[in-house]
Amino acid sequence: MKKVKLALAAGLLSAGLLSCGGGGSGIYGGFDTVLIGVSQVNPPKLESDTLILQDNDGDGFCDGYSFQDDALQITLKSEPIKDANGEVITPNPSPVYIDRYRLTFVSGVSNNNCERYKSCRSLFAQPYEQFTSITINPNEELTVGLVVVLASWKSSVLSQYCATPLDNCIYNVVLELRGREVLTGSTKTIRATFNVQFANYNQGNAQGATADANCQ
Repeated sequence: MKKVKLALAAGLLSAGLLSCGGGGSGIYGGFDTVLIGVSQVNPPKLESDTLILQDNDGDGFCDGYSFQDDALQITLKSEPIKDANGEVITPNPSPVYIDRYRLTFVSGVSNNNCERYKSCRSLFAQPYEQFTSITINPNEELTVGLVVVLASWKSSVLSQYCATPLDNCIYNVVLELRGREVLTGSTKTIRATFNVQFANYNQGNAQGATADANCQ
């Protein structure tokens, strides 16, 4: 599986779709009547806070902590397929229904602290898959939220090995959405990329996640 993941990453890197500095590139899926693509991933680099400090009794001292899922927003765009003359090829282009998505995590740097430890590395040894329910109509642009990091990953492992940004827990992520044209049954995979860095960020992170309490 590791060789497969590395081969996948190498192919995408050669196509210019992955980078440590940002993501959000989309590959359009050509169905029978429409083209569907991810036009935006927000944020293109997710700062995933591995530990949220809490002051449960209000005395100014941190006496608790919590973990939370992380989500990002993706914008899908649907356009009817047109011929060489710019004419729509069918008078009745189809909506597309997306029923699941898959995330493949590939380490973005050689000194990734998570990859040094089996319990942490194994979190990303297999793609993460989740069911969803998204319908996008022809000539529509639709923004939806997807959970891409689970709180359980942080509480069990990530908070131990990804304590600061200096741990370099940076991953390139390939997002794949499985879509089916409602009227024709045509199925395709829609792909996009983004980056994630796991760390215990002071006062939460840039994505507006729950902030740490102002405690010591």
